[in-house]
Amino acid sequence: MVRKGKKLSSRRRFCNIVISLTIFAFVIGFFIFLFFIHDMPDLNNLETKGRRASIIFESYDGKNIAVYGDLFRNSVKIDELPKYIGNAIVAIEDRRFYGHCGVDLIGIARAMWTNILNRRIVQGGSTLTQQLAKNLFLSQSRSIKRKVQEFILALWLERKFTKKQILSIYINRVYFGGGAYGIDAASYRFFGKKAKQLTLYEAAKLASVLKSPATYSPFYNIDKSDQRTALVLSCMAEAGYISEGEMKEAMLEKERLRHPSIPMDENRYFTDWALEQLQDLVGMGDEDLVVRTTLDSKLQKNATYIVRNVLNEYGFKNGACQMALVALDKTGAVRVMVGGHTYSTSQYNRALALRSFGSAFKYFVFLTALEHGCDIHDHISDLPITIGKWSPKNYRYQSVGSISIQDAFVKSINTATIRLAKRVGMDAIADKAEQLGITSEVGRNFASALGASGVNLLEMTAAYGATMLDGIKMCPFGIISVKTQRGRVLYQAHQRRLRRVISSGCCEKMKTMLQSIMDRGTGKRAKLPIPCYGKTGTSNDSRDASFIGFAHPLVAGVWTGNDDNSPMNQKITGGILPAIAWRDFMLSSFGYGSPVEKVAANLSIENSNHPKTSGKTKQRQTPHRRRLKSLLEIL
Repeated sequence: MVRKGKKLSSRRRFCNIVISLTIFAFVIGFFIFLFFIHDMPDLNNLETKGRRASIIFESYDGKNIAVYGDLFRNSVKIDELPKYIGNAIVAIEDRRFYGHCGVDLIGIARAMWTNILNRRIVQGGSTLTQQLAKNLFLSQSRSIKRKVQEFILALWLERKFTKKQILSIYINRVYFGGGAYGIDAASYRFFGKKAKQLTLYEAAKLASVLKSPATYSPFYNIDKSDQRTALVLSCMAEAGYISEGEMKEAMLEKERLRHPSIPMDENRYFTDWALEQLQDLVGMGDEDLVVRTTLDSKLQKNATYIVRNVLNEYGFKNGACQMALVALDKTGAVRVMVGGHTYSTSQYNRALALRSFGSAFKYFVFLTALEHGCDIHDHISDLPITIGKWSPKNYRYQSVGSISIQDAFVKSINTATIRLAKRVGMDAIADKAEQLGITSEVGRNFASALGASGVNLLEMTAAYGATMLDGIKMCPFGIISVKTQRGRVLYQAHQRRLRRVISSGCCEKMKTMLQSIMDRGTGKRAKLPIPCYGKTGTSNDSRDASFIGFAHPLVAGVWTGNDDNSPMNQKITGGILPAIAWRDFMLSSFGYGSPVEKVAANLSIENSNHPKTSGKTKQRQTPHRRRLKSLLEIL
């Protein structure tokens, strides 16, 4: 009896231990489960999940020039589209989609084995449902917690929706690159058509980018895009979705689609700048916005082409790796902004960067002198001068003793400029620069009179624009109107109050000197067959070179140099590369020569062709002046 009692007691203790461990495991498991789901996202209102507000930027004539946020167009159902669209996505992304419950254990095992064999992650086991759960609800972080949540959400999605519904939600929310979310937005972005109108090859190409929109973009990696598109078609044939004949017929479209519409990166220097203005004007909420800008898409293409070609043909071999170009019309509207050679390579906007403009800054010195009673025919000494331990030198100029103020400006004589600066005072010069729109701090030392202070190209160009406007301050702006997608106006640009900052008499004298620079000074390479005015600038050791000038009603500025401030070839001055680029741009703007119709976003050095301009002075039927009139009507 004792032994039997002991056995019962041992069994009872064992059962109690098992029960206790079971309860303990259940409690631990429950808390672990709570840990994984406590911050699970709200699963209601699925149609709005993962959606950020979109901002569509348009040129002044209504062309789409850039998209920020999520570009969504019409939501479509999978049944409304050709069958091969859904089949292409399933074939390449999740061939067992119609057979699993949201989590494909076979696919996970296959992916793990492949990764073990390759000793690195080369294949994933996520299903379309898991991808949807991650894109809609979760972050992109790689953690066990996120993966468990992804599994749970995938199972929930499969239980709540049918396969067709899940696929419909997926194709309306997945990212295809180029700022496009959803099949209809991607179809519009890449092919300029509705998703319903996609061909088999186009559908395969869109499906091909899903693995990595950057790697397989038909805009930037044409060869890789073509290779993966062929793989998609091959997978569709293997899965029985299309026949071998249909696959071969679809491949015939390859050459037609090797050059899709031009990417909008060429406008991003401008729209990045406009986006900052937008935040000040209307703020950034959850509502989709349509922003009408001042950008002239045709002039922007011409400017992009010219900047790239001048650098490709002349700049790189002379140590100049970057160039910026901006242009404004008489209203202050920014019509062109090119901030560098290629936006996709570098998003740094040189048009807004603080650089030294050398002799181009003398514009403020001589303008201040004119306002203080000097005349362009007055004489001033050009002999050597020393201030403390500093003795400024003249570039390739022999002093003659005395020179007119006009000749001192045209020949860019440093010693004469410093004497003028001493006469009027650096405080007055800095104040004049501020009145004309220079927001960066201008040094009060005499070296600043020769352009030592950092200023940005946009503000310098607008400052010269005041002389073009007979003394009225030019205030750059880039946004004409802001509306919601439904048409509600949030902001509308109005005519600005005119403020005179230069007297008419001083403007006429300054124009005379600026025109002399074009006729017989350092600006001869920039001369146009119409009245034009401008000034060159070169900093020490040719680290910066610039040209700023105007031909009514357009004022433009060009800067060239290197981001690391390294010197260019000593022969590079503002009267060479910047003057050439300025002239070519202005010629195309006013309708002279052959304007550029197409710009290749990935223009290579080897294939670059410098835009040719004819010697004819006959103006085209649709010059810049008519496009300007259209903009003024909008304003």
